[in-house]
Amino acid sequence: MIYAPLFTGLSELLKGLGFGGFTYVIAAAVTGAVTAVLYGAREISLISSAIGAGVGVILLIVLTGPSAFVYTALGAAVIAAAVGLLVRFPTRCSMNVASKALAGLAAGAIGGTVLAIAEPFHAAPFSLFVVLAFLVSINGVLYVASVRRWVALTHRFCQASFPCNLAEAAIMAVLASVAAGSVWMVSGPLTNIDPGLWWQTASLGMHQQIPQAVLGGLFGGGIAGILLQLFQFSWVDDL
Repeated sequence: MIYAPLFTGLSELLKGLGFGGFTYVIAAAVTGAVTAVLYGAREISLISSAIGAGVGVILLIVLTGPSAFVYTALGAAVIAAAVGLLVRFPTRCSMNVASKALAGLAAGAIGGTVLAIAEPFHAAPFSLFVVLAFLVSINGVLYVASVRRWVALTHRFCQASFPCNLAEAAIMAVLASVAAGSVWMVSGPLTNIDPGLWWQTASLGMHQQIPQAVLGGLFGGGIAGILLQLFQFSWVDDL
Protein backbone atom coordinates (compact mmCIF):
# COMPACT_ATOMS: atom_id res chain seq x y z
CA MET A 1 0.00 0.00 0.00
CA ILE A 2 2.98 2.33 0.44
CA TYR A 3 5.15 1.06 -2.42
CA ALA A 4 2.58 1.53 -5.20
CA PRO A 5 1.62 5.22 -4.72
CA LEU A 6 5.21 6.18 -3.87
CA PHE A 7 6.61 4.55 -7.00
CA THR A 8 3.83 6.06 -9.12
CA GLY A 9 4.48 9.56 -7.80
CA LEU A 10 8.24 9.31 -8.26
CA SER A 11 7.78 7.96 -11.78
CA GLU A 12 5.55 10.86 -12.77
CA LEU A 13 8.01 13.39 -11.31
CA LEU A 14 10.99 11.79 -13.07
CA LYS A 15 9.15 11.61 -16.39
CA GLY A 16 8.29 15.29 -16.06
CA LEU A 17 11.97 16.07 -15.50
CA GLY A 18 12.95 14.13 -18.63
CA PHE A 19 14.70 11.10 -17.15
CA GLY A 20 13.25 8.82 -19.83
CA GLY A 21 14.56 5.25 -19.67
CA PHE A 22 16.18 5.79 -16.27
CA THR A 23 12.81 6.47 -14.66
CA TYR A 24 12.17 2.82 -13.76
CA VAL A 25 15.63 2.35 -12.24
CA ILE A 26 15.67 5.49 -10.11
CA ALA A 27 12.03 5.29 -8.98
CA ALA A 28 12.25 1.59 -8.10
CA ALA A 29 15.57 2.02 -6.26
CA VAL A 30 14.39 4.97 -4.17
CA THR A 31 11.03 3.34 -3.45
CA GLY A 32 12.73 0.09 -2.44
CA ALA A 33 15.04 1.88 -0.01
CA VAL A 34 12.32 4.06 1.49
CA THR A 35 9.81 1.25 2.02
CA ALA A 36 12.50 -0.99 3.53
CA VAL A 37 13.24 1.63 6.18
CA LEU A 38 9.56 2.47 6.71
CA TYR A 39 8.77 -1.16 7.49
CA GLY A 40 12.05 -2.11 9.15
CA ALA A 41 13.23 0.87 11.22
CA ARG A 42 10.12 2.23 12.88
CA GLU A 43 11.64 4.89 15.15
CA ILE A 44 13.57 6.56 12.35
CA SER A 45 10.74 6.23 9.85
CA LEU A 46 8.09 7.67 12.18
CA ILE A 47 10.19 10.67 13.21
CA SER A 48 11.31 11.37 9.63
CA SER A 49 7.78 11.07 8.26
CA ALA A 50 6.42 13.39 10.95
CA ILE A 51 9.09 16.00 10.18
CA GLY A 52 8.48 15.74 6.45
CA ALA A 53 4.70 15.88 6.75
CA GLY A 54 4.84 18.87 9.08
CA VAL A 55 7.23 20.82 6.87
CA GLY A 56 5.24 19.84 3.79
CA VAL A 57 1.93 21.12 5.19
CA ILE A 58 3.40 24.39 6.48
CA LEU A 59 5.29 25.23 3.28
CA LEU A 60 2.36 24.19 1.09
CA ILE A 61 0.45 27.04 2.74
CA VAL A 62 3.32 29.53 2.67
CA LEU A 63 5.25 28.94 -0.57
CA THR A 64 4.20 29.35 -4.20
CA GLY A 65 5.93 29.07 -7.56
CA PRO A 66 7.60 26.32 -9.61
CA SER A 67 10.56 25.95 -7.21
CA ALA A 68 8.49 25.70 -4.03
CA PHE A 69 8.25 21.91 -4.27
CA VAL A 70 12.04 21.57 -4.35
CA TYR A 71 12.52 24.02 -1.47
CA THR A 72 10.03 22.05 0.61
CA ALA A 73 11.81 18.74 0.02
CA LEU A 74 15.21 20.29 0.77
CA GLY A 75 13.95 22.03 3.91
CA ALA A 76 12.50 18.81 5.29
CA ALA A 77 15.72 16.96 4.46
CA VAL A 78 17.90 19.48 6.31
CA ILE A 79 15.75 19.42 9.45
CA ALA A 80 15.57 15.61 9.49
CA ALA A 81 19.32 15.29 8.95
CA ALA A 82 19.96 17.58 11.92
CA VAL A 83 17.66 15.46 14.09
CA GLY A 84 19.43 12.31 12.89
CA LEU A 85 22.78 13.70 13.96
CA LEU A 86 21.58 14.90 17.36
CA VAL A 87 19.19 12.14 18.51
CA ARG A 88 20.42 8.73 19.64
CA PHE A 89 18.18 5.87 18.51
CA PRO A 90 17.84 2.32 19.92
CA THR A 91 20.81 0.10 19.09
CA ARG A 92 19.02 -2.40 16.88
CA CYS A 93 17.38 0.30 14.81
CA SER A 94 20.63 2.26 14.59
CA MET A 95 22.75 -0.71 13.55
CA ASN A 96 20.46 -2.05 10.84
CA VAL A 97 18.83 0.96 9.22
CA ALA A 98 21.62 1.45 6.68
CA SER A 99 21.63 -2.26 5.86
CA LYS A 100 17.89 -2.31 5.25
CA ALA A 101 18.03 0.81 3.10
CA LEU A 102 20.86 -0.60 0.97
CA ALA A 103 19.10 -3.95 0.59
CA GLY A 104 15.92 -2.22 -0.55
CA LEU A 105 17.88 0.12 -2.83
CA ALA A 106 19.71 -2.74 -4.53
CA ALA A 107 16.57 -4.87 -4.90
CA GLY A 108 14.64 -1.97 -6.40
CA ALA A 109 17.48 -1.05 -8.75
CA ILE A 110 17.66 -4.61 -10.07
CA GLY A 111 13.92 -4.74 -10.71
CA GLY A 112 13.91 -1.30 -12.34
CA THR A 113 16.86 -2.21 -14.56
CA VAL A 114 15.10 -5.36 -15.79
CA LEU A 115 12.03 -3.30 -16.72
CA ALA A 116 14.11 -0.59 -18.41
CA ILE A 117 15.89 -3.20 -20.53
CA ALA A 118 12.78 -5.24 -21.36
CA GLU A 119 10.29 -2.48 -22.22
CA PRO A 120 11.92 -1.36 -25.53
CA PHE A 121 11.46 -4.92 -26.83
CA HIS A 122 7.74 -4.86 -25.98
CA ALA A 123 5.18 -3.71 -28.52
CA ALA A 124 3.72 -1.13 -26.12
CA PRO A 125 4.78 0.41 -22.79
CA PHE A 126 4.10 -1.86 -19.83
CA SER A 127 0.90 -1.09 -17.93
CA LEU A 128 1.40 0.24 -14.43
CA PHE A 129 -0.38 -2.84 -13.03
CA VAL A 130 2.25 -5.12 -14.60
CA VAL A 131 5.12 -2.85 -13.54
CA LEU A 132 4.01 -2.76 -9.89
CA ALA A 133 3.19 -6.46 -9.76
CA PHE A 134 6.68 -7.28 -11.02
CA LEU A 135 8.54 -4.77 -8.87
CA VAL A 136 6.77 -5.56 -5.60
CA SER A 137 7.21 -9.31 -6.06
CA ILE A 138 10.89 -9.20 -7.04
CA ASN A 139 11.69 -6.50 -4.48
CA GLY A 140 10.22 -8.56 -1.65
CA VAL A 141 12.08 -11.72 -2.59
CA LEU A 142 15.44 -10.03 -3.23
CA TYR A 143 15.19 -8.00 -0.03
CA VAL A 144 14.58 -11.04 2.18
CA ALA A 145 17.29 -13.01 0.37
CA SER A 146 19.97 -10.31 0.71
CA VAL A 147 19.31 -8.21 3.81
CA ARG A 148 21.40 -10.40 6.17
CA ARG A 149 24.40 -10.06 3.87
CA TRP A 150 23.94 -6.29 3.81
CA VAL A 151 23.75 -6.27 7.62
CA ALA A 152 27.06 -8.13 7.89
CA LEU A 153 28.72 -5.87 5.32
CA THR A 154 27.55 -2.56 6.76
CA HIS A 155 28.41 -3.57 10.32
CA ARG A 156 32.01 -4.13 9.30
CA PHE A 157 32.13 -0.89 7.33
CA CYS A 158 30.51 1.22 10.06
CA GLN A 159 32.75 -0.15 12.77
CA ALA A 160 35.84 0.36 10.65
CA SER A 161 35.50 3.80 9.10
CA PHE A 162 32.02 5.33 8.96
CA PRO A 163 29.95 6.69 11.86
CA CYS A 164 26.50 5.12 11.77
CA ASN A 165 24.82 8.33 12.89
CA LEU A 166 25.81 9.88 9.55
CA ALA A 167 24.05 7.04 7.75
CA GLU A 168 21.00 7.57 9.96
CA ALA A 169 21.00 11.29 9.22
CA ALA A 170 21.26 10.72 5.47
CA ILE A 171 18.43 8.18 5.48
CA MET A 172 16.24 10.41 7.63
CA ALA A 173 16.84 13.27 5.18
CA VAL A 174 15.63 11.13 2.28
CA LEU A 175 12.57 9.90 4.19
CA ALA A 176 11.59 13.41 5.28
CA SER A 177 11.98 14.83 1.79
CA VAL A 178 9.82 12.01 0.41
CA ALA A 179 7.16 12.64 3.09
CA ALA A 180 7.15 16.39 2.40
CA GLY A 181 6.94 15.81 -1.34
CA SER A 182 4.14 13.31 -0.80
CA VAL A 183 2.05 15.97 0.96
CA TRP A 184 2.36 18.17 -2.11
CA MET A 185 1.69 15.31 -4.54
CA VAL A 186 -1.44 14.25 -2.67
CA SER A 187 -2.74 17.82 -2.51
CA GLY A 188 -2.13 18.59 -6.20
CA PRO A 189 -5.78 18.23 -7.33
CA LEU A 190 -6.93 20.36 -4.36
CA THR A 191 -4.86 23.42 -5.32
CA ASN A 192 -5.40 25.90 -8.14
CA ILE A 193 -4.44 24.25 -11.43
CA ASP A 194 -1.38 25.93 -12.95
CA PRO A 195 0.10 24.38 -16.13
CA GLY A 196 3.48 25.86 -15.21
CA LEU A 197 3.76 23.79 -12.02
CA TRP A 198 5.60 20.64 -13.10
CA TRP A 199 4.99 18.91 -9.78
CA GLN A 200 1.25 19.53 -10.06
CA THR A 201 1.16 17.94 -13.51
CA ALA A 202 2.92 14.91 -12.02
CA SER A 203 0.45 14.89 -9.13
CA LEU A 204 -2.55 14.83 -11.45
CA GLY A 205 -1.00 11.99 -13.44
CA MET A 206 -0.33 10.05 -10.24
CA HIS A 207 -3.92 10.37 -9.03
CA GLN A 208 -5.25 9.03 -12.32
CA GLN A 209 -3.11 5.90 -12.03
CA ILE A 210 -3.41 5.12 -8.32
CA PRO A 211 -6.16 2.45 -8.63
CA GLN A 212 -4.27 0.18 -11.03
CA ALA A 213 -1.01 0.88 -9.19
CA VAL A 214 -2.45 -0.29 -5.86
CA LEU A 215 -3.99 -3.37 -7.46
CA GLY A 216 -0.66 -4.23 -9.07
CA GLY A 217 1.13 -3.76 -5.76
CA LEU A 218 -1.32 -6.01 -3.93
CA PHE A 219 -0.99 -8.69 -6.60
CA GLY A 220 2.81 -8.45 -6.48
CA GLY A 221 2.78 -8.69 -2.69
CA GLY A 222 0.75 -11.88 -2.92
CA ILE A 223 3.18 -13.35 -5.45
CA ALA A 224 6.13 -12.42 -3.23
CA GLY A 225 4.51 -14.11 -0.24
CA ILE A 226 3.88 -17.28 -2.24
CA LEU A 227 7.48 -17.39 -3.48
CA LEU A 228 8.92 -16.77 -0.01
CA GLN A 229 6.78 -19.54 1.43
CA LEU A 230 7.37 -21.92 -1.48
CA PHE A 231 11.16 -21.66 -1.31
CA GLN A 232 11.15 -21.46 2.51
CA PHE A 233 13.10 -18.24 2.95
CA SER A 234 14.00 -17.52 6.56
CA TRP A 235 12.26 -14.73 8.47
CA VAL A 236 14.14 -11.43 8.86
CA ASP A 237 12.03 -9.92 11.65
CA ASP A 238 14.92 -10.31 14.11
CA LEU A 239 17.03 -7.67 12.34
